[in-house]
Amino acid sequence: MKTSVLSRLFAGMLALALVGGSAASAADTKAKAPAASKPAAGKAQTAKRDWYPFYGTVASVDKQARTISLQKKQGVRVLKLDAKSELIVNGQAATLADVKAGNYAHGKLHKDAAGAEVITSAKFDKEAPPRKKAPAKAPATKTP
Repeated sequence: MKTSVLSRLFAGMLALALVGGSAASAADTKAKAPAASKPAAGKAQTAKRDWYPFYGTVASVDKQARTISLQKKQGVRVLKLDAKSELIVNGQAATLADVKAGNYAHGKLHKDAAGAEVITSAKFDKEAPPRKKAPAKAPATKTP
């Protein structure tokens, strides 16, 4: 009888400690979460990168407007060029006159002050690179 009472008392204290510890840690988590989401006053935030990638097939080239249009599933995407834009056609430095419709284009863009997409650097190839295929699954073998 005495062993039974002691074991129940011990089990009760253990349960109380677990429940009390969980409630206390949950309260600590709630109190710390809003403070963690706010930036520290003395630390500078890391800036997002100023470029992003692009790819697609060249639909047209407008030499007067200095733009290249890419054919995409959603329609045509117009990209501008500026004096700093770097173009490479088939591995060699090139000008806008060297870019032809049907070429595969890929590279980096940035947005100008007006919000237009401007090519930072671009490479143009005769055709798109082959797509990577998923590894083929081994045929299922039946066990007798």
